[in-house]
Amino acid sequence: MAVHELGRAREIIGIVVKYGLSEWVTNSGLGKFFISKKRLARIERYNQWERIRMAVEELGPTFIKFGQILADRPDIVPVELREELKKLQDEAQPMPDELAIKEIEKELGRPVGEVFRDFDSSRLASASMAQTYRATLLNGEPVCVKIQRPGIDKKIELDLNLMNFFAIRMQRNNAEMEAINLTGVVKEFGKTIKKELDFHHEAASVIRFSYCFQDDPDIKVPKVYSQYTTRRILVEEFIKGTKVSDLENLLKAGYDLKVLSRKAMRLVFDQIFTHGFFHADPHPGNIFVMDGEVISFIDFGMMGSLRPEHLKFLGKYVLGYLERDPHAMAEALMMASGKRNFARFKELEFQIGDMLAHYKYLSIEEMDFGKVMNESVDILIHFGLRMPSDIFLLIKSLMAIERVAVVLFPGIDFAHEMQPYAIELIAQQYSPKQIAREVFDSIKDYYKLLKELPADLNEIIYKIKEGRFKTQIEVRGLEPLAEHLDISSTRVSIAIVLASLIVGASIISQWQQTRWIGAIVFCIAGLFGFWLLVKLFRRNKF
Repeated sequence: MAVHELGRAREIIGIVVKYGLSEWVTNSGLGKFFISKKRLARIERYNQWERIRMAVEELGPTFIKFGQILADRPDIVPVELREELKKLQDEAQPMPDELAIKEIEKELGRPVGEVFRDFDSSRLASASMAQTYRATLLNGEPVCVKIQRPGIDKKIELDLNLMNFFAIRMQRNNAEMEAINLTGVVKEFGKTIKKELDFHHEAASVIRFSYCFQDDPDIKVPKVYSQYTTRRILVEEFIKGTKVSDLENLLKAGYDLKVLSRKAMRLVFDQIFTHGFFHADPHPGNIFVMDGEVISFIDFGMMGSLRPEHLKFLGKYVLGYLERDPHAMAEALMMASGKRNFARFKELEFQIGDMLAHYKYLSIEEMDFGKVMNESVDILIHFGLRMPSDIFLLIKSLMAIERVAVVLFPGIDFAHEMQPYAIELIAQQYSPKQIAREVFDSIKDYYKLLKELPADLNEIIYKIKEGRFKTQIEVRGLEPLAEHLDISSTRVSIAIVLASLIVGASIISQWQQTRWIGAIVFCIAGLFGFWLLVKLFRRNKF
């Protein structure tokens, strides 16, 4: 570790210990280097999950972002911790407005007065990674200016390196971590947050989104001013409207809340089913209602993309849900997991059916689609099956827009509103044109196989004749056994050496002239022997 990494590592471990999570440090194998038992403080008023959330908040923006992502990953963290992590707020101590303006001018390469006719020096909002301001361009267009905090990229890079370091240590010392691939999750998170650090990615998402809905009069996508946008600054059109959560002002303005509810759902369904590119965080704070019942989404930092097989899963699952068909729902979940054959499919189907039985006396209108979908995924994960990260983003988006729709109009039937999209999607998949295309693709694959088969066979036969044909067999799952044998052989070697030293010391001690040498060797062997016994007892090897 470098010096700056060592300092941050001590800070992280200090916070972990402060909130009574010292066993994490111990499991990482690093605790003995940084802390002593006297410093292990406990916060008894809070349970373990609350303490984790509090520690994450104090650890800073990188860990907060990571916690927010884990809150939507039932395959990694238990439900109790997910509920706590959902409380994490992306807030931070605001940076001084003077510093923010200096950073804006630094990115623009000129004073704000040369770019903006008016610039409100009072921030609109402050988050852990950026701060936003309202301004007016020289041509009179109102804009929103988002500026990244200075040095945040270096801080996040440092935290990512340490997170990866700790993840490797914990995965090495905890067998259960292998199942969730903790290091893989950290690397995936690293890619995500690095994209968020480059505002060019967010700008590209807004532009792509605008092209998807360029002919839809019900939605307003903010315009991006690319000439002023850099990696650290984003300038886009300011959206003036009313948040969907502000029901009082929406009613005062005369809006029909049922119409708004259906329109918000329709726009998200279009994103998912039609374009396969969707806003992954459509919570009430990110959706505004403008004049003419036009809806606008803001904050495109987190977007999701769906492959065709993801859409097939969703269409089949929705129809299975509406018909309360556990077989169809189980098949859809298998499709999402990428498994074609599963020996325990009947058990999975039974568990889905048992879960649906809890809603037996509720109508589809009274059921919570998002909750049922989450429970279905929990069941799938219980069987040791995994799902792509984009599916979790999809579930998050659907649950968020369902909450928005229900807040606007409690009587809305979310699943039935989605049904036409699911039916159309399934119809497209089984249309004669689609079937013909798939058959044609299969024929092309078989033709290619038959065409290349003689050449491949000739190459194999030639290598056999030349004596260069080799096979390689890889046996997996023996790594823990090999590691155990390696440790055991090391201990046996140490024990033999210690026994030899003790025997040698006894022989040397027989002569008066070398008795003191024998005593020293005997003491050293005794100390090492005692140390070995302590290690074995502490690891419960007896």
